[in-house]
Amino acid sequence: MQFLNPIYFILTIFIAAVVLFYFFRKQYMERTVSSNMLWEQVLNEWQASPWLKKLQQNLLFWLQILALLLLMLALVRPFWLESAIKGEHLILIADPSASMSAEMDDSTRFEMAKQEMLELADKLNGQEVTLIKAGEKSEILLSREDDSEEISRKINSLELSYEHENMDKSLVLADSLSSGKDTAIHIFSDAVTPDEIKEKMDGQYTVVHNIGVDEGNVSLQSFGTAAVAGEISAVAVIENQSSRNIETGFKVQNEEEVLFEQKVSLKANEQMTVQVPSLPEKPYYEASISIEDGYSADNFAASIYTDSKPKIYTMGTVNPFPVKGFQTIGAELLQTDSGNISGLDIKGVVLAEGSTLAELPQQPLIFFNSSKEKVKLDEGITEEDDALLQYVNFDKVFIDSASAPLDGEWESVLKSGSIPLIQKGMLKGQPIIIVNFDLADTDWPLQPGFPIFLYNAYQWLSQQTDFLGYFSAGEERWITIGEGSDRWEIFNHKDENLYSLDLSKENFKAPAVPGTYQAVSGNQIYYFSVLLDEREKNTRAEESYTMNEKSSEKDSMTQKPNEKLWFWLALTALILIALEWEVYRRGHRG
Repeated sequence: MQFLNPIYFILTIFIAAVVLFYFFRKQYMERTVSSNMLWEQVLNEWQASPWLKKLQQNLLFWLQILALLLLMLALVRPFWLESAIKGEHLILIADPSASMSAEMDDSTRFEMAKQEMLELADKLNGQEVTLIKAGEKSEILLSREDDSEEISRKINSLELSYEHENMDKSLVLADSLSSGKDTAIHIFSDAVTPDEIKEKMDGQYTVVHNIGVDEGNVSLQSFGTAAVAGEISAVAVIENQSSRNIETGFKVQNEEEVLFEQKVSLKANEQMTVQVPSLPEKPYYEASISIEDGYSADNFAASIYTDSKPKIYTMGTVNPFPVKGFQTIGAELLQTDSGNISGLDIKGVVLAEGSTLAELPQQPLIFFNSSKEKVKLDEGITEEDDALLQYVNFDKVFIDSASAPLDGEWESVLKSGSIPLIQKGMLKGQPIIIVNFDLADTDWPLQPGFPIFLYNAYQWLSQQTDFLGYFSAGEERWITIGEGSDRWEIFNHKDENLYSLDLSKENFKAPAVPGTYQAVSGNQIYYFSVLLDEREKNTRAEESYTMNEKSSEKDSMTQKPNEKLWFWLALTALILIALEWEVYRRGHRG
């Protein structure tokens, strides 16, 4: 044991003073005696041993001596050296990526990383902790926190995000928060190599806790579908990353219906392409391999079937301006007879002109309203901030008259006063754009904004299908809201409601776990898929190591003084002083 302030041992003079006070304290006791003959004998015995008698067993005396002794020891601050974590400021970087979900010893790499962080937190000795959650957007969960309970609570609340950890960004953030030699950085991941962090952690004491064992993995690297020669075919790539030969089942399904199934045998470190020649048309397809390799995140892939560049079908007689305009932007146009559409398998965007929406196919539609009932326009044109009118300028456009609007709940994006000129909405579950004026009554087709409008309309109708797109884990993206409710409900493939989104106030946010999902808005169902990052389709693991460690240091522990004893010494002294006062009070009262 050592002392921080040994000079306070000089306070022993106060203890000696108390003892002396007791030596010379006069104590008189009243006694009634009949004779002083016996009293002389007692006085002789007292004079024979005065020091022993004066140092009598007095409770007040011992309480005062002990309290002074403890106060003096508290002031000299005794301490002893013990093992503690290096660094006064610890920065913990947690990797929540998909590969950390790999199973290990009846647990996962991520849960074992959390356990190691908790064990590290238990060894803290007043140090500050900063906790960073790695990812595409690294997040600081704790900043210089010294409350051990709060540190443990935050560590326990960590969850997998399944996105790639992007350790480079996290290391740059950690370096900016570092205070130099007093900072120790601890990285909890599975495959961080020295080459990855050598330059960024130059001179900074860093401990990398790589968790996991590379036991071999079988991965469904990719899966996609496409329409070829009138049929839907699929291609999948399966990779055996282990050092042994394996056999696994491969299947393609839609919900519970199995559409294709095949046994696949792969040699060690072999990659195989599986061809699926023909599939029935479904909204989406899910491919999976059935091998149990301890890492299920890369055993699944999804493909949602959609036509990103649909054909345009012209119904009956249509003004030649929009036809030429669509050909200019590269769309494929097909002429159809409106009287014979019942037997046609139409899949694409329909371009039609007329005075009624009846008998039109249930497809995305651009409709030019040529009703004979017209209204003369005498007010200026006002336009809404809408994707259909992006880069379209109506300042120099002349429109003589407008057709009477069609019945329905439409959103007006272009108006003259209260008269709607261009509207959009949903008709029988399909998107529709309505132009409420005859192109013969305007010079708009001669303006540069006309083909731009056709392009915007084509893109909008193509995107307003039941496919939202592919997302990475937890990705946030702005999505244009069509007709219907702003509130969307997100469901997984088991029809479980995961969460709700209000797209009028927030961005669309995809779930973290890879898979196929549904977004329900009103009566409309949209499919989307969350894909696993290509960098997470491998479960390799590296050894743990320490960087920038002094040659004399052997591990991540160091000897630090434990100074907690002074507090308990002072507390005990205060209790003894209170007890001494009570003894004095009782004795004085008696």
